Amino acid sequence: MSFHGQSGGRLVKRNQFTQWGRLARDFLGEDFWSEVSGAVQGYPPRVDVLKNEREVIVLIDAPGIDDIDTVELHVDEETLYVRGEISPSRQDCQRILTERFQGQFERVVPLGETVSRENTRARYRKGVLEIYLPKGSTARNERRIRVEQD
Repeated sequence: MSFHGQSGGRLVKRNQFTQWGRLARDFLGEDFWSEVSGAVQGYPPRVDVLKNEREVIVLIDAPGIDDIDTVELHVDEETLYVRGEISPSRQDCQRILTERFQGQFERVVPLGETVSRENTRARYRKGVLEIYLPKGSTARNERRIRVEQD
C-alpha cells in the first residue's frame, strides 16, 4: 500500500493491488480469473516426505476434499502416485477473489526409499492427507491404498 495525494488536508490511502485488480477486471471481464483457474490441470499440492527407522510418511496439503473415496493413492517401489479433486466452496456465492485451488490434482511423489505395500495406511484429517508407508522391499507391483477419514 502507498499513500498518495491529499483530500481536504488528509492523506488518501491507495492499494496498488486493488487498483490493478479493478483494471484487469475491467479489461479482461468479470469471469476471466475463475475461467483461468478452472482450466488449470495438474495442480501440485504441497507435500512433505519424512522418514523414521520404520516408515516413510507423506503429508499432503489438500483442504476441501468432500468425498475421500475419490482420492486415488498408488505405491510402486519408491514412488507414490496421488490423484484427487478439491471441491469448490460456497457455490451459493459470487466470487470476488479466489486463491484457493479447486478442481483435479495429481502428484508423483518420490519416496527416497523402497517401501512395502503391506500394512500401508492413509487417513485424511483437517485438510491433510497422511500416508504411512512401511520400509521394505515388497512393493514391486503397484497397489492402491485406501484412505480413512477422521
